[in-house]
Amino acid sequence: MVVTCEISFDNNRHGTFYAGQLVNGCATLKCDRSKEVQAVLLKVVGYSITKWSEKSLGSTKLYVGREDYLSSNTYLLGSEQNNNRLSIQAGVHNYNFACQLPYQCPSSFEGRHGCIRYIVKVLLVRPWKFDQAYTKGFTVLKMLDLNFDTPQLRSAAHSEGYRTFCCGPCKTDPLKLELHLPQAGYVPGQKIPVTMVVVNNTAVAVSELRLSLVMLVRYYSVSPEHSRVERIIISRAKGDSVLKQCTRSQTIDLLVPSTPPTCVELSNLIQIAYQLEVEALVKSLREQQLMVMPVTIGTIPLAVSGIVVQQPPRRSAHYEGPESRGNPADELPMVTALGSLPSDLTPGAADSGLPNYEESRHTQRGNINEEELHAFGSNEFAPLYPVYSIPSPTPVLTANTRNAGFVNQSFVK
Repeated sequence: MVVTCEISFDNNRHGTFYAGQLVNGCATLKCDRSKEVQAVLLKVVGYSITKWSEKSLGSTKLYVGREDYLSSNTYLLGSEQNNNRLSIQAGVHNYNFACQLPYQCPSSFEGRHGCIRYIVKVLLVRPWKFDQAYTKGFTVLKMLDLNFDTPQLRSAAHSEGYRTFCCGPCKTDPLKLELHLPQAGYVPGQKIPVTMVVVNNTAVAVSELRLSLVMLVRYYSVSPEHSRVERIIISRAKGDSVLKQCTRSQTIDLLVPSTPPTCVELSNLIQIAYQLEVEALVKSLREQQLMVMPVTIGTIPLAVSGIVVQQPPRRSAHYEGPESRGNPADELPMVTALGSLPSDLTPGAADSGLPNYEESRHTQRGNINEEELHAFGSNEFAPLYPVYSIPSPTPVLTANTRNAGFVNQSFVK
């Protein structure tokens, strides 16, 4: 006996949604002959899990955590109270479903020590044997509009630092490194124009400038309470050397690839931040100067005069949600089985004003069936993130840039 189940999303073949939207689709069961079950259950779940181990004093300690954002059950056939056997007749059976996402869902993420994952699951409940599970992962994105998050993201940013080097019993004059950005917020697909001013008053040359865009992922465990930080370089570039007793200014573009948006407040287990790192290497002394500047990666780019970017919807037309942030646990929606709904709000529509949705190359692929003993279908899942094809900001270095100021904040501490 062969039973297959295909889970699809209405007018959204990639299965990419924004927090607060309506997830609607269809579960199609195909049976070559009748099959006995107690019930057919459709579940929509969203959760984060963290897990890693550390060795200390000859022993290994395991750290784990779990947090739920979305949990709902709908019986497509039968019910929770039903103890009788029911038959799924041979043929094709379509079950439409819809689920309202909470507004405070963190973005999907698959990492080395944890994940934020959203799944649609169809279970053929058979207590006398084993349950058959069919799963489909989908991407949920936090709506991070750079135009409304904070005014500082639009302002030019700069940072500067000094470093002296020891040469025998003496110290060199300082090496000064300035970093200038036209703005502090970017989206995937843009290039960050990094202007670097090196004032080399030392007696040795700066052999090379190395630029990195770094994603910092902090994982928290619940049992026992602990945390760790994963540092991932997602983009690199190099600048030219600077001779001794010389000053040099250069601008290098650093591409922002497909990546999850900045999120440090929606999940208690996984936080994601980004920072720009510039390293001035002085190879003759085997020393370097490192400067760090935080940047924000969003899902909606800053508006540019003369350029209109169509934005994904802020609110589903089928649901009126709360205006202010609430406790995610208080906003767990129920799934309902219903007829087909219009999907005019799906962000994957073919519209030139919308971004493409692409897999991140520096994150992991997750096993969405790792909690099921008898799962069918593909195990691997990778979230998709918006990538824009829009102009990058123009580097501007003026007197106002020097007065803009920027506060470095360490994510690692």
